[in-house]
Amino acid sequence: MAKLFDTHAHYTDERLMGNESLLTALFSQDISHILTVATDVEDGERCHMLADTHEGIYASAGIHPHECGEAGGLDDAMSAVERQLTRRKTVALGEIGLDYHYDFSDRETQMRFFRAQMELAEKTGKPVIIHDREAHGDTMDMIRAFKGRVHGVLHSCSASAEQVREYVKMGWYISFSGVITFKNAAKTLDAVLATPPERLLVETDCPYLAPVPMRGKTNHSGYLHFTAARAAALLQMDYDALCEQEVKNAKTLFGI
Repeated sequence: MAKLFDTHAHYTDERLMGNESLLTALFSQDISHILTVATDVEDGERCHMLADTHEGIYASAGIHPHECGEAGGLDDAMSAVERQLTRRKTVALGEIGLDYHYDFSDRETQMRFFRAQMELAEKTGKPVIIHDREAHGDTMDMIRAFKGRVHGVLHSCSASAEQVREYVKMGWYISFSGVITFKNAAKTLDAVLATPPERLLVETDCPYLAPVPMRGKTNHSGYLHFTAARAAALLQMDYDALCEQEVKNAKTLFGI
């Protein structure tokens, strides 16, 4: 059975945390690895503990744009994230970036934390996981500013096909979520078509963004195959071949 790497999940969310029977089932079926992604320093601790007790789970550390306004002093926050990045199985810095849809943190604060975490990624050599919602121009500008010095992945990509092609030229990976199964996803489908298979990743972003036909349910990695199958169909790839390439891509990016 072809297996997949869920490159972006939130198993420390209260809707999923502690569901050991679910994790056991996932790894016995079509999931090989899961990256559980941090949203702030406290969540980074939870991600680390989860990864430390499950062979197939890896963790990230970082401060989400929603949480920047509550993260305290920038220097102290970056010191805490840097310590977390030294831990075994903490393989990425994220999720970081900009969210101009909700603006839960003011944009100036988001930008300060984004830049500081990109600088930390350059210092540590860790790949970054980028959150970009309705902030495509500023996100691109930041990534261009660190071209050749920071690498990573655009998570749950909502960028245009043209932007995706530029990211790929800069050596970045592009990750697609269940959004590509939605009826109103024409722009994102074009982005899939612009992504070379060797740069493509898939993710659940669970417990959010359950794919069709599981819309309305609490998402988990067991639904990732719906997204992968849609990507394979769009790219006219054999499903097993796409799974094999996706796992290879994720391992390469995250140094596993």
